[in-house]
Amino acid sequence: MIRYPILTFSFVLILLHGLPAISMGQSKSPNELKFEELPGYSNYKKISEQRRKLSEGGRASQIKWGSDMKSVGYSVDGEKRQLNLLDGNIGEYNQTDHKAVADKSPRRRGRPVARAEQRTVEPSPDGKWQAVYKDFNVHIESVSNEKEGEGKEEGKEEGKEEGKGEDKGEDKEEEITTYQVTDQGSERLRYGTGCWVYGEELDQQDAMWWSPDGSKLVFYEVDEDGMKDYFLTEKNADVYTELHTVRYPKSGFPNPKVKLWVYDVATKKKSVIPIEGEPTQYLFNIQFVPNSHKVLVSRTNRHQNWLDILMVDLDTGSLTTVVTEKQAAWQKNRPVMRFLEDGNRFVWETERNGYKHFELRNLAGELLNPLSEVANYPCASIVQLDEKAGWFYYTAYSDTNPYHLQLHRVGLDGRNHQRLTSSPLNHSGFNISPDHKWVACIRESVDTPAATVIYDAQGNEFAVLAEGSPKAVEDLGLTAPELFTFKTDDGTEIYGTLYKPAHFDPAKSYPLLIDVYGGPSSRAISSQYRPGNPVCELGYLVAKIANRGTGGRGKAFETAGYQGLGGVDILDQANGVRFLAKRPYVDGQRVGIYGHSYGGYMSALGILKYPDVFQVAVAGAPVTDWKQYDTIYTERYMRTPAENPEGYKNGSCMNFANQLQGNLLLVHGLIDDNVHPANTWELAKKLQDEKKRFDLMVYPGFKHGIGSTYSALRWEYFHKHLRPEAIEPAKTTGDTN
Repeated sequence: MIRYPILTFSFVLILLHGLPAISMGQSKSPNELKFEELPGYSNYKKISEQRRKLSEGGRASQIKWGSDMKSVGYSVDGEKRQLNLLDGNIGEYNQTDHKAVADKSPRRRGRPVARAEQRTVEPSPDGKWQAVYKDFNVHIESVSNEKEGEGKEEGKEEGKEEGKGEDKGEDKEEEITTYQVTDQGSERLRYGTGCWVYGEELDQQDAMWWSPDGSKLVFYEVDEDGMKDYFLTEKNADVYTELHTVRYPKSGFPNPKVKLWVYDVATKKKSVIPIEGEPTQYLFNIQFVPNSHKVLVSRTNRHQNWLDILMVDLDTGSLTTVVTEKQAAWQKNRPVMRFLEDGNRFVWETERNGYKHFELRNLAGELLNPLSEVANYPCASIVQLDEKAGWFYYTAYSDTNPYHLQLHRVGLDGRNHQRLTSSPLNHSGFNISPDHKWVACIRESVDTPAATVIYDAQGNEFAVLAEGSPKAVEDLGLTAPELFTFKTDDGTEIYGTLYKPAHFDPAKSYPLLIDVYGGPSSRAISSQYRPGNPVCELGYLVAKIANRGTGGRGKAFETAGYQGLGGVDILDQANGVRFLAKRPYVDGQRVGIYGHSYGGYMSALGILKYPDVFQVAVAGAPVTDWKQYDTIYTERYMRTPAENPEGYKNGSCMNFANQLQGNLLLVHGLIDDNVHPANTWELAKKLQDEKKRFDLMVYPGFKHGIGSTYSALRWEYFHKHLRPEAIEPAKTTGDTN
């Protein structure tokens, strides 16, 4: 999956060119200025340091409900307060019986692993065994204080008679008993592990699963026979490099063939779990039904437009289909499946009507009842499920603004549906009272400071616990970000956010930067209040645009670019620039675009495909041609090159390389095992063939996420080519220090 690297504004260390020379002991050309020397850098640093604080106001913490449900305690800026739920008065905190509501959200099991890898050790639930992946095979290890065949009590007595053991404070010698479950493993036929593409695209971090009672172990067999090797060199700055080899299936090429095995600890027998289907179907998201020997397996075809949840009874060998989902484009691979306490009923996420909704089902394959309103807006996430009280709480994008979350609840029987938040703003941070009569949450928007409020069970706002003020923002000369909209040719309304520098002057003309990711199902903009963008202080307007193809607005919006990546997504970015360029303070002849991974692709493609819109681009780790990327991600959205040749051609940067007119900087990590450096090499060669000039920076020691001088280099490059004007220094007040 193409993702952003972990970068923060404080990481941004880039050099901008084109401002008037400044005195640093001697005059420097604008092209020689380093990031720290740029006009606006001090402002940039100030806003970077204060930005988080600017958005913190209005966020109460430590919310605790009184045991008598007559009051709620909370803290604002370290000061404890108390709201009387009978009369709405706020006073000093004077009770000691307030309790926080326990967070019962399910936690992901197991230790974190490296990206695209799987755990190599899985402890059994009873702690007596551990399954180990070693030398391409599965082993089971048992750690015991006794030798095999000796009883615990007998061993204790012997220890006492000999003056050994616990009575003397001495440790017993531990003996590890190992059973080799498989012995046919090899580099291309592995047991108890997964593969790169399963880890990266299916979030498969485990490959061995214990039954709840620890008596059975299910594990993967991954057959990579017939797959092509992909080679990367490592230690590229050393005298001799090393070769890193991986089976990385690129779109249209052979995939791994995956099977599931089960091993019985008592009988020491193993067998293949018989799951029919195409040889390279995907089997993933394996989990045991609570307190049983029944295992659930998600199965999807290579096109990923249907999904089966299969249930295998390991005692009888029977296999049943619990639920099936189908889509015209692609089906989400990991819908929510949250079990109730009986281990039979579960909350299921479906997009059957074109929008994400929740329903209650059981393992017999029955739909019991809808849980959310089957309406023309998508749900977001589960907030709370209280079986005892019979309530199910969830968020949905049910406001006029499709990026504003609202809280809803419904009985587990599907009745008594309510929307509990009434303000036309974005809501988050929900804290529901134990008696289900109140909910505390934060409401805010892009341009509205946060406030912590209490809603009653009828959706009425009862009290404001804390309210943010724009004063600190205004004291710095900042304005709140702007939420803007424009329409596409087909009438779809596209949303974006625009940030402006301190002391913004509408009579001036500013260069515009587009901060882009834009990949399928990604989140492009946030409705949280985040005033001040440090990059603006370097002399820019900065916009983010939620193009078609991004998530949260229903299946039609999300799949608008199906089989045509690099089509409507980058078109919406270009049209967003055209829309903003109609404003007198936006200089449409000084527009830059930047992003990483899919955002790098959008940046490179943008300047090539729309040279009349974008003059400068910085493309980090870009996919330049979709034939270069992996099967699971690419084929989900594009199918294979053989099935969709025009889609691949029209989405390739190579197809537009001859149109380069502006300034393009390509940036790549030399050991990137996700978006391979070959993407950049292919585009570089094509640009050279077309006799086009471009810039290139390679980082020998970095994979997909790049640190070092990358961020600084970006801003230096924009400064050199967009020539922003210096911004008046931000003022510092006592309120913001």
